[in-house]
Amino acid sequence: MLKKVFWLVALLLAVTFLVSPSWAKDILIGLDGPLSGPAASFGLDALNAVQMAIEEINAAGGIKGNKLKLIAKDSMQDPTKARANAEELVYKDGVVAFFASTLTTNNLASLEVTTKAKVPHIIAGTTSDIVCPDEPGKCHPYVFRLPILNSWQAEKLAIYAVKNLKAKRVALMYDATGYGLDGKKNLEKAMEKMGEKIAISETFNMTDVDFTPQLQRIRDAKADAIITWTLGVQVARIVQSMKRLGMDIPVLGSEAITEAGFRKLAGPAAEGVYIADRMPAAYDSKDPKVQAFVKKWREKTKMEEKLAVPSWSVTYYDAVYWLAEGLKKAETNREKLKEALENSTYTGVTGIKYTFTPQKHNGRNGPEDVYIVQIRDGALVTPKQ
Repeated sequence: MLKKVFWLVALLLAVTFLVSPSWAKDILIGLDGPLSGPAASFGLDALNAVQMAIEEINAAGGIKGNKLKLIAKDSMQDPTKARANAEELVYKDGVVAFFASTLTTNNLASLEVTTKAKVPHIIAGTTSDIVCPDEPGKCHPYVFRLPILNSWQAEKLAIYAVKNLKAKRVALMYDATGYGLDGKKNLEKAMEKMGEKIAISETFNMTDVDFTPQLQRIRDAKADAIITWTLGVQVARIVQSMKRLGMDIPVLGSEAITEAGFRKLAGPAAEGVYIADRMPAAYDSKDPKVQAFVKKWREKTKMEEKLAVPSWSVTYYDAVYWLAEGLKKAETNREKLKEALENSTYTGVTGIKYTFTPQKHNGRNGPEDVYIVQIRDGALVTPKQ
């Protein structure tokens, strides 16, 4: 009798150990991004968002008792480093999914590794059209994109400038990098689609500090709105130069300038700038779920109230929860995970809906998914008009 009781207790203990989360195997998730260097703000925002989502999911029991574990690597602005990081994460660490860099060139470098290894490659940051083209069959089967595209932003900005702001002569200021040239191409195409043309285009180098010559030519051309396509530092210098010149016309820009650094550097000169964004303004949202998220984000990052929250951070946060839903169905089988992800619909924390099918690996739908936000009193808010 005692022997039977002994074996029964032993069996119960064994079962307990097998199902206990503390004995469960971690599910490894990889992330690559610029965690240091000039673009670090983008990468750190992404990292904080992924960590926050993983902490919440694990606190709620993880994936069938298994904890998510993040392995993050810094590729700065170096595509070669991004590729090496992807190889290490995929082949050495054995991650089940990979969150790609916020930078397009680094994203493309790592994509060569992840797709060959058939590891789901999740794009939550970069908005470049070339990483996952919005055409059936053009996006790699293992690549999934959650943000809006640059071409969609360009179309929404052009429409807003002409129809909402009633601009008759729209000027364009773009940097001489691939990002700026891509923006120029997309904006010209968007204006042409409406039967309009860019009144004057001015370019510049990323190292330029004074934009007086370009702005004087724009003023001489009698432009009544300026669309910029560059990063936050450059737009900050543009609006400051405009202030010195007494130029009081609307300025619009791509999603890249939603980052807090632009508003900090530009100061009062950023007031009134319109920005194409991937989500509605979170700062003035009345949704309790959004308010709770913003509050938690500020607590985690110590970010000033008016500067929270970078839009790509929200997408990375949403992407982790979307991935978790796929993992519940597929666990750590990469092929099954890919199938689960490409047959999914997920509604994010701000109400954004992502829909994927085997033929459609872009979770968003088009220019209608682009929102226009405005800087007022240092915060990103919903425009009045």
